Amino acid sequence: MTHCIRLGVCLVAVLAGGSAWAQTADQSDEVTAETTAAPIAHVFVSNGSKILAFSAAPNGKLTAVAGSPFNYNLSLMGENGHYLFGFQPSSVIIQSLAMASNGALKKGATLNTAEYNAVSDCALTYWNGQRLRVDHTGADLYNAAVPADFPCDTSYQSFKIDDANGELTFLNNAGAILLGGASLNILGNNKFVYTPSCGAAYGNSPYPYVGVFERLSNGELATTNSGVGLPPAPMDTTYPGGAVPGYYCPFSMATDPTDHAAIELNAFDNIGGGDGEGRFYGPVVIATFTADSKGNLTTTSTDKNMAVAETGVGPMRMSLSGKLLAIGGTGLEIFHFNGGSPVTKYNTLLNTDSIGTILWDDSNHLYALGSTAKGATELWVYTVTPTSVTEAPGSPYAIPNAGSMVVQSLP
Repeated sequence: MTHCIRLGVCLVAVLAGGSAWAQTADQSDEVTAETTAAPIAHVFVSNGSKILAFSAAPNGKLTAVAGSPFNYNLSLMGENGHYLFGFQPSSVIIQSLAMASNGALKKGATLNTAEYNAVSDCALTYWNGQRLRVDHTGADLYNAAVPADFPCDTSYQSFKIDDANGELTFLNNAGAILLGGASLNILGNNKFVYTPSCGAAYGNSPYPYVGVFERLSNGELATTNSGVGLPPAPMDTTYPGGAVPGYYCPFSMATDPTDHAAIELNAFDNIGGGDGEGRFYGPVVIATFTADSKGNLTTTSTDKNMAVAETGVGPMRMSLSGKLLAIGGTGLEIFHFNGGSPVTKYNTLLNTDSIGTILWDDSNHLYALGSTAKGATELWVYTVTPTSVTEAPGSPYAIPNAGSMVVQSLP
């Protein structure tokens, strides 16, 4: 049995990972623009066997980097100011790419995460979910080592990044979570790492879990006794046999620059499906949390005060200011983030499109990668502040078959 045994979990994996897209060098001319302003970010989009690189102007307009597209086939997932990091196709091998000051790319180092598998008889896989995350200082990289089979546990690997050559040095394995999730989220203070999971313990009955790890001074992850108190869910009143209890399952998560976090929740019961396996019910909602000094997350969110994510389960990203929260899925929603208080709805964009990747730079630009209702794959760019939302010149950009994206803000 594998992790992807429920529609909701599989949908998140599809939205987060995307597909292998391909584009010719001539097609990259679509995003070329004349600009003399110094770029404020570089944007990298995987595209089958190539990576397209763009410079973002202060107004958000994109210009193709000289030499783009670059002949690398990676599922891009992180950066540290010097290197991009991603997985080679259909593998658990991490590759680094050196970033020049103009956005040009050069091959760095590779590392097979299977060589550091905590349980040798539980093979790692890429098709059950795959994610890595670089810490806020850019010194360490963390990888979710997801196994192929049930009942193998997910462990979380720590690596030190060598800025001289992009090589990764293994530090340790932490955690042994049955059907642990691939998502890794680092608190703004850089001290704690969270991984939400709504996996299936037995049959198709999910259980809610958010793993908590402490980042040690040497970059290693350590298990803790800290926890995440999810709010109670309302009764499922739609079941024909009468109201039945349920609980919230956690999906996407995002953290602000300090000690707050947001988690998408969807209520689930173990009875309402009529076959003993349960079902999800009610809207997808957004809970907010505050961390204490030990990494415990507490909340004042209830089913009465939580905002609804009308886009459904999808990727979440916090702006670098911590004032705005963007959520993808079926459309793109933006909320005002208010720390531990409930989020408030701000704007809805692209409500007929499917958004699988959301990123911000540190100049108030929001980048959304996904597909239109007609099946075309595009990259949208917006300038977003707490008081205004403006689409950038040239947006959206047609990028056929784009799969993943990384944004590197520039000094």
